[in-house]
Amino acid sequence: MSAELLLEARSLRIEAPGRTLVHDASFGVRAGELVALVGHSGSGKSVTARALLGLLPFFPGRVAGEVWVDGQPCKTEADFARVRGARVALVPQDGRGGLDPLWRVGRTIREAARLAGVDEDPLPWLEAAGFSTPGPVATCFPHELSGGMAQRAAIAAALARKSAVLIADECTSGLDVSVQRTVLQRLRKLADDGGGVLLITHDLRLLPGFADRIVVMDEGRTVEEAPRLEALVGAGRVLVEATRQIAGGRW
Repeated sequence: MSAELLLEARSLRIEAPGRTLVHDASFGVRAGELVALVGHSGSGKSVTARALLGLLPFFPGRVAGEVWVDGQPCKTEADFARVRGARVALVPQDGRGGLDPLWRVGRTIREAARLAGVDEDPLPWLEAAGFSTPGPVATCFPHELSGGMAQRAAIAAALARKSAVLIADECTSGLDVSVQRTVLQRLRKLADDGGGVLLITHDLRLLPGFADRIVVMDEGRTVEEAPRLEALVGAGRVLVEATRQIAGGRW
């Protein structure tokens, strides 16, 4: 029996004045899996992520298709407001963007936990996000954290909010390799514990050992899906070869 489908995009189409950004995006994220949404820059990954949360600043009627959360369609702002944070959370490329700049990290996590009705002590949530000494982190403002620390603090807030699905949009970009791995391990554990993760990235080198499925976007369309990189044959294979060239053939 298939795991519960937590988040789904059905024939998503996103238009901005004078152009279409996403023509047809269809994919889902099930409980217990980490799905990687990959594609070249400008392929429509990030704007799709924001559409899944109803966060696009376009005029009404610019987004067509369907977004489903927990088997229910999200058609209005009230629908998205009901699931945003409570069921689906976003960790942006700049982790500080997922934290209140005027609050210390601990306060942000306490507020997230209060909304979820769970333990409001921020330290266990920070530990779950990979901090071995969470005390000092809880007292920091977001601008006092490094990029990797901010990413993990944003993940801690999402964990405290008990979001069923975490959308991680290029959350490892600009981080050193060891910090990248720590962040990915946290995301992988979230999936292993029964949640769902949508990891948006252009760096295919991050996926082996972490992603359960790979969905490829190209020119605003989801064009391919495979369980591993070696199984990609179309636009995904082009991405694999391009990544290998960029890495100097060492990957």
